[in-house]
Amino acid sequence: MARALNPAAAIQDAQTMSADALLDTHFNDLRVAPFAKEDHRHHHVDGSDIRSFSIVTDDALDWTAFGVWLTMLLNRHGDRVLRVKGILNVAGSERPVAIHGVQRLVHSPVHMSAWPDEDRRSRLVFILSDLDPALVQHSFDVFQSLRRAPALAPAQAGERRILG
Repeated sequence: MARALNPAAAIQDAQTMSADALLDTHFNDLRVAPFAKEDHRHHHVDGSDIRSFSIVTDDALDWTAFGVWLTMLLNRHGDRVLRVKGILNVAGSERPVAIHGVQRLVHSPVHMSAWPDEDRRSRLVFILSDLDPALVQHSFDVFQSLRRAPALAPAQAGERRILG
């Protein structure tokens, strides 16, 4: 059954597997990242609404903006985001930050000791159920564009602004 859902998944013997491996806590030992080298890799399991999807970006991420985006995404679609995992290039940090979550539960980020290779791009992988990857990509792109947008000038004294 597992092979049908994810042909590339490593199959482990639960009788001999260590607790750390089972809980997936060795981010610092990550040498082969399960991320696409090209952007926007998709995989769809035939006969299922489950899809894997990745986002890769060259830009360093603003940690606060990323947190707001991920929180909003999971608040709205958490029941359909089966898994999210990533290595992030956070602005102002030399070391990568690893994140992982299941549906609406996001575990504490891990500040890795070093990058697993020379690639410094932020890489996120999602496993989605009945959720269009284009929606996730679009929401990420919108948040990234807001970060790059110039700040609004404060209103002149006496001027009223109505935001619609």
